[in-house]
Amino acid sequence: MKTDFSVLILAAGEGTRMKSALPKVLHPVSGVPMLLKVLDTVRGLRPKSVGIVAGSGADEVKKAVGSFPGLTWILQKERKGSGHAVKQASSWIRRGASSAPHLMVLCGDAPLIKAETLRALHEAHLKAGNAATALSAKVANPLGYGRIEKDDFGRVKRIVEEKDASPAQRGIREVNSGVYFFDAAKLLQALTELKNDNAKKEFYLTDVIEILDKKGFKAASVVSANGIGETVGINSRADLAAAQGQDQQDILAGWMKEGVTVFSPATTYVDARARIGKDSVLLPGTMIMGSTVIGEGSTIGPNAYIEDSKIGGGCTVRASFVYGATVEDDVNIGPFTHIRQGSLVKKGARVGNFSEVKKSVLGKGAKVSHLSYVGDAEIGDDVNVGAGVITCNFDGVNKHKTVIGRKTFVGSNVNLVAPVTVGEGSVIGAGSTITENVPAHSLALARPFQIVKKNWVKNKKRKKS
Repeated sequence: MKTDFSVLILAAGEGTRMKSALPKVLHPVSGVPMLLKVLDTVRGLRPKSVGIVAGSGADEVKKAVGSFPGLTWILQKERKGSGHAVKQASSWIRRGASSAPHLMVLCGDAPLIKAETLRALHEAHLKAGNAATALSAKVANPLGYGRIEKDDFGRVKRIVEEKDASPAQRGIREVNSGVYFFDAAKLLQALTELKNDNAKKEFYLTDVIEILDKKGFKAASVVSANGIGETVGINSRADLAAAQGQDQQDILAGWMKEGVTVFSPATTYVDARARIGKDSVLLPGTMIMGSTVIGEGSTIGPNAYIEDSKIGGGCTVRASFVYGATVEDDVNIGPFTHIRQGSLVKKGARVGNFSEVKKSVLGKGAKVSHLSYVGDAEIGDDVNVGAGVITCNFDGVNKHKTVIGRKTFVGSNVNLVAPVTVGEGSVIGAGSTITENVPAHSLALARPFQIVKKNWVKNKKRKKS
């Protein structure tokens, strides 16, 4: 695509129907704020510059977006319609018109727009030499949309908003998407004549089309090959849910094309930022959140939740939570395992039933299989941790570290009171509470003596009777 254009994104809406303290354009779709999704698509087109019109919650929106080369912020203090928003950017448009004579206008609350659709719109705009080209769609039920009214030659005469449309105009099935390409200089001329004589007393950007037509400039429309769905704006929580549903269909379809098996797309969620290797399998109830990376040939689920983690190849994660952790290849996790932030589970390790690992390293081939808690610990290679083992890492004030050397066997129901180090190749007897360091290749036992009083129960019952 030629870099002869700039992009203006309208992101000043208050989103009152969202009923949220969060600015509307920052509500996430598939884990990414909708404005950032639009920006990601736009930057892939490599425009000369990008302007964002911000209004409600402008400081918060700016912080979320950050800065990058060619980005300019325009403040719309009063929200008086889409035309008013573009008018606020007139100076910015004028400055850029010499190097970028065309302007694309997008909505920051329509996050599903596809790059190929925008490329097609741009090409049609340039080829026809239009002053304005609107992206449109043909729908069975146009209720709520602006209608595209054309003359007998197919030129767009005007775009009429629903509230201002006559009965005949409301019967038109070609509707406006809110996405446009303009000749920047001609747009600036038309903006000076924009009026708010309509039912809502707002300045509609759509009225620019009629102004350009009356000046003898050509306006046209391009019907989206993907229908209206990719350009629908989000104005409510219901709209947000619908958009996320559509986005998830696209994301999962994309991963299936890349060789990932998704057993149940209806019950599987994959964040837009996640990456999944081929031949991996996502079972029902799986949620892949944040910037998670999953290697090749892993099986995730059923009912697994993974967030901002790296999972290697050949792994299995069943009915477990993993977040902020790194899991190397050929690791078996679950069911009902909790791997917490800052943990590293090395190749071939196993963490199983109702066990939790927090800010710890599990060595290669280590096993923590049953009902254990490993916190602030360094577990060596091929260590076997028995059922019910606890690293007692917190003394009420500070966290302390436990170190267990390679090939150590830790018996069931052992308490390791940190700070404590167990040397390699040792054995810790079941039921022990270890409070002192254990040398390598040693047996450590810390139990009270067993006392057995024969017939104690019988004698007690006899006395009671």
